[in-house]
Amino acid sequence: MGAKKSLKHLAASFSHPPTYPDRELSGHRCANCGHEYTGNYCPVCSQQAGDGRITWKWVGKSILDVWGMDSRSLPSTLLQLLWRPGHLISDYIGGHRQICYKPVNMLFIVGLIYVVVMHLIGQDAIAVAINLDGDPKDKYNTLFHTAYTWMADNPGWTMMIQTMLMIVPTYIVFRFAPRNPHLTLPENIFIQLFMSTLMLLISFTEIASKWITVFLIPLYYYICYRQLFGYNFWGTSWRLAVCILVWTALALYIIVVAIVIGVYASELSQHILSVLAGLGILSIIVALLTAIPLALAYLISRKTAQKRL
Repeated sequence: MGAKKSLKHLAASFSHPPTYPDRELSGHRCANCGHEYTGNYCPVCSQQAGDGRITWKWVGKSILDVWGMDSRSLPSTLLQLLWRPGHLISDYIGGHRQICYKPVNMLFIVGLIYVVVMHLIGQDAIAVAINLDGDPKDKYNTLFHTAYTWMADNPGWTMMIQTMLMIVPTYIVFRFAPRNPHLTLPENIFIQLFMSTLMLLISFTEIASKWITVFLIPLYYYICYRQLFGYNFWGTSWRLAVCILVWTALALYIIVVAIVIGVYASELSQHILSVLAGLGILSIIVALLTAIPLALAYLISRKTAQKRL
């Protein structure tokens, strides 16, 4: 296959992967069971079309298969995730499971690659031991560095925890979207698994500049959500802004609670009532900051959906 034909093949496969065949649907005779058929796989024994004598190409493909780098798998999925993230996710949750690599496996493989790359360029974190018996300021600094070390060593888990805070806001705000309406919570979990991998891919730009990363993260969230849910520019933008606002409130709340518990762990028994009172007031504030915008976004989205009908 020439370079020009290869580029056309790649472009066509990206335009709509679920329906684009890997090879021409000509007749085949299975080398394993002898059954004659048309398609990519033998309907009797499931052997792939074209499998026969072992060649160098087959050896290379077998090695790549071990690492999930076969056709329409890890490299192809990552390219699609960067080029058409919302459409890829829409295809996957719509039932086209064979067009991409498994989302959970993909996340942790990309996370492992991220750790290795950061280590090679000398940007890996330095571990710090935690001490809960010293001065509160020292304990705070120790906790911060310990948390940073863990996040740097476990980017897959870190990104997944961060994006998981978008599950409920996305579920509520985009509930009545023109495209893919009424997505379930499990489907929203997989949406954020894909977004976790996408955010990790974007994080590689930190090597050049952190400002590029800061710019690309909301941009890609916008591109993905617009492709996935089908709202126009303003419809996608203000709904995504609500989701980010709720995400920020939840993330800050979790951080504050973790700091209070970590820094004052040894003194909680003496000041338990005041700590609980403070956390209770904070919880009410966070609940209002998240519930009110989510409720308004839900009502507006439902009303606009009724008008479309």
